[in-house]
Amino acid sequence: MEGQSKAWRQPSVLLVSTVPWMFPARLASALSRLDFHVETVCQWGHPLRSLHKPVRVHRLGWLAEAASIKTALRRARPDLVVPCDDPAVRALHEVHRQCSDLRGVIERSLGDPAGFATTEQRTALVDLARAMGLLVPQSHPVAGRAALSQVAARIGYPVVLKRDMTWGGLGTQIVDSEGELRKAWSGAKGYAAVLRAGRAVVRDRRPRTIIDWLVETPALEAQEFVPGTPANRAVLCRAGRVLAGLSVEAVHTAYAGGPASVIRVIEHNEMADTVEALVGRLGLSGLCGFDFQLSPSGRAYLLELNPRATPVCHLAVADGTHLPAALYRDLTGGDPFNIPQPISNSLIALFPARRRSDGTCAVPVEAYYDLPLDEPALLALAGRSPGRAPS
Repeated sequence: MEGQSKAWRQPSVLLVSTVPWMFPARLASALSRLDFHVETVCQWGHPLRSLHKPVRVHRLGWLAEAASIKTALRRARPDLVVPCDDPAVRALHEVHRQCSDLRGVIERSLGDPAGFATTEQRTALVDLARAMGLLVPQSHPVAGRAALSQVAARIGYPVVLKRDMTWGGLGTQIVDSEGELRKAWSGAKGYAAVLRAGRAVVRDRRPRTIIDWLVETPALEAQEFVPGTPANRAVLCRAGRVLAGLSVEAVHTAYAGGPASVIRVIEHNEMADTVEALVGRLGLSGLCGFDFQLSPSGRAYLLELNPRATPVCHLAVADGTHLPAALYRDLTGGDPFNIPQPISNSLIALFPARRRSDGTCAVPVEAYYDLPLDEPALLALAGRSPGRAPS
């Protein structure tokens, strides 16, 4: 249409991914199909380097991540930078503090810098949400090992022990009794914590994980355990206003405490209202995900904020929500030319879902399996092939 062609310009996005997760490649592919110019800064071997339609790749240094991101931003000059994991967010915050010439694009991408400290720390976010009258689990800071027993007894067992500045379930433990406190403390702050960080280095091929774990002294908190179902709301926001959002509940997770492998798309007003309130209070911009626990009565307890893209951000669902298309409209003022066909099934298995360790299938036969059939290299990386049934 004539009006559309006048409004059109090719928007540019830089994806920052320090961990070789699969979903950033799915997001990059979705953005490319909408005619975004996509560049990325990532490590060697990342799935982002295996896309059928290649994107320009900037090298991520194994240790000097912030320096690599500075270089990529100056070379790419993107309209928007999208972090895809928590270390990427912290690196961008560091770049913002150091480089006045890059503050504009980072603030345009992440929002008000006054909220950066809160978005980095689970404890600060939960405190803010509680002060705003939002529903959060009871929680208390843990000043040291001696205080852990008293705090846990005050909250009641089971209790959730959380370490700030961790991701992928690495810093979260459920403690069922007082007898497990010593082991839990070691897993959060002691020798076992270093071993867990070492395993994460191997899993994520990210040497900085062990350095961050040893050098940083993040807060530790004990939180009330809320029984129920994990859920998430992913949103696109701009300067404190939600432009589009997608709510899901987890049907299966990749591992205990880990990301969802099978989701169900839902509508939940309390989740949407909570997210809208926090986005406005923090002045957030870009793609963000908010984690909840849905109690048996249906209440939505806010657990944490991921101020970055999440694994569901590329999905086009039945109600017409597609966050990449909403981002295109926001940046260009026009509609994208190639919006994908919506997924009509509310039950979706996220690639690369597979059999669980106990041998039972984590992909229900009735679920839509979000296989990237047009990305053979991604299928190969996950041990799949076009037309192969989920295993």
